[in-house]
Amino acid sequence: MDAQVIPVATMKLQEISYNGYRWINITDPDQEMVQYLGENFKYHPLDLEDVLSKVSYPKIDAYQNYLFIILQFPVYETARRIYKRSELNIFFGHDYLITINGGQLTALQNFFETCRIDEVARQKFMRGGVGMLLWEILDSHMDYVFPIINQKNDLIFQLEEEIFENPELKDMIQEIMILKRNIINLRRILSPQRQVFVDLGGKHQKFVPEELRIYFDDLVDKQDKIVSQLDTAKSYVDVLEDANESLITRSTNRLLKLLAVFSVIPFPLQLLLNYYGMNIPLPWQNDPHILGYINGALFIMAVLMIAFIYKKRWLS
Repeated sequence: MDAQVIPVATMKLQEISYNGYRWINITDPDQEMVQYLGENFKYHPLDLEDVLSKVSYPKIDAYQNYLFIILQFPVYETARRIYKRSELNIFFGHDYLITINGGQLTALQNFFETCRIDEVARQKFMRGGVGMLLWEILDSHMDYVFPIINQKNDLIFQLEEEIFENPELKDMIQEIMILKRNIINLRRILSPQRQVFVDLGGKHQKFVPEELRIYFDDLVDKQDKIVSQLDTAKSYVDVLEDANESLITRSTNRLLKLLAVFSVIPFPLQLLLNYYGMNIPLPWQNDPHILGYINGALFIMAVLMIAFIYKKRWLS
């Protein structure tokens, strides 16, 4: 049994060899790297074109000597606070595996680095053949997604507390929409590749032995669980969005109601003042106590208005 880490001239391509099986990991592929693959592995030109394509979708293409697989996994863009898709291209032969990524998939890079520097890890993950190695890689990426979903669920509970339990009402619409967008993005990235996992477990026994089928079926189960949790999370966010809108609308209506009530209170007072402000003869205008009478009338009308509003419960 041989275990070897093969040095290469460029860090874009690294290779691990163990027990006759090879794992080549390519980071940030360019035209030169694609040409290298075409010359040394004789891949179909359309597959090599897909490696550099900016718009691809999860799929699996079967050929006589290899499978070409495209998968996508989420990566977080801190500046924009969103999850975007990062593509993983895989060439799967009988005794080798080539993984190609732009370098954003931390789980892939960490997995490869572990196998590169740790002989025990190489023995554990590569002794069962490239089919088992492929499952280990994909399983690690699915396991990478679950903490992301748990984080989103925790954020949902935090927003719920902010909306319903915080005495100071805040407009949380921006945080809610960012969360909702991320949940939708995660589902859009992950859900289309379910069929790829199904096909790997059942349609390509030439490359994936029957005894590995149960492992790829487990990937399908994890995929279904992830999508189900994302659907549930989106439903919760929809409820929070509706609740936030309702509370904001209710708060605004109460404020408008309060302003309307306080605008009504001075109305009879203003009417009396305007009446006695007219430049015409009025009753008792020459009485020395007329100012006291007017002040008393203003006070009485104010009390009556407040009592009337309180009785009608317009402030409740």
